[in-house]
Amino acid sequence: MKSSSPHLLKRSIASSTLAVIFIVAGCKRDDVNVYQVAKENSAPAPAPTPMATPSAMAAPVQNENSQPQLQFVLPTGWQQIAPSQMRVASFTVTNATGPVADVGVIPLPAGEDELALVNMWRDQMQLPALTNATTAETVSIGDAAAKLFEIASEKPLIDGKFRGRVLVAMLTRGATSWFFKLTGEDTFVGSQKENFLHFLKSVSFVENAPTAIAASPVAPTQNANTGGNSIWTLPADWQSVPPSSPMLFAEFSIVDNAGGKAGVNIAELSGEGGGLAPNVNRWRGQLGLPPIADILTRSFDVPGGKAQLVDFTGTNAKSGQPARLVAAIVPQNGQTWFYKLMGDEKVVAAQQAAFIKFIQSAKYPDAH
Repeated sequence: MKSSSPHLLKRSIASSTLAVIFIVAGCKRDDVNVYQVAKENSAPAPAPTPMATPSAMAAPVQNENSQPQLQFVLPTGWQQIAPSQMRVASFTVTNATGPVADVGVIPLPAGEDELALVNMWRDQMQLPALTNATTAETVSIGDAAAKLFEIASEKPLIDGKFRGRVLVAMLTRGATSWFFKLTGEDTFVGSQKENFLHFLKSVSFVENAPTAIAASPVAPTQNANTGGNSIWTLPADWQSVPPSSPMLFAEFSIVDNAGGKAGVNIAELSGEGGGLAPNVNRWRGQLGLPPIADILTRSFDVPGGKAQLVDFTGTNAKSGQPARLVAAIVPQNGQTWFYKLMGDEKVVAAQQAAFIKFIQSAKYPDAH
């Protein structure tokens, strides 16, 4: 699914390095997490009322520009972790009876198509796209009115046993839209909704706060093929292109001498990213193939472990043309990386070895 300006989204996020500071107040006040994010022309909101004392975490890299800071207080059972590429804050939520839930805070340039965003979240829950705008619940993020979207899957998505649910609160301030997203097992996410709403109410944006020095993650390696930073070594005939979705980490196009085309895209998700079966069957759906229960994969070595590879041939559901899809799932540092090579059958066949070598060349950042 394409957003209205995906390349601007990714570049904006990648270029806005972030910082975190922790404010310790007087003996009768709880700690408050403070995140530094992109500056907006908005007045600071009141300080939140503490609900629980959060734990400290490793901080992302500092940005030299003057920026507002995001303050919040965490409910009991929420654990703060280092954020991934698109996030300014990440948390896991302890679940005594099943998989943990994931919470992320993502700033994106304002102006994105709301229906497109909703359909992107529905796609994550393996639901069909809507043609008309959906009704959102009105909630509060700090002292501002925001929209809350709640979407549940109809099929098991997590570990092949649990249905999924996602809550996404959206608030636009100036040139930035803020997305607060809670994802996990259906029943557990439902039970955490009240805590999620309290968390949203505790949020405030503070302008002109002091700058903090923060620890920085491992820097990506320089890649001459892309003209910028990359964690991979690219084949010479791959061309970097703006990601077609804000959910993608990177995207590349391939054109052979006969005009045959294929594309490679990469996504990075927290935890297991939904698991093997849901992702494989989502890819099969892109080729017009029915879902399967027994999934055969082959493994190959990657830095720090093994990757699982699948290979399918069918008909591109968008173009109606014959196509082949080769995809790999790579667990790494508490995250899962999804690599997909898809396009004309001859191009994919010719590029498969280069695709695997590309995946094996990755130099992943520290755990986040």
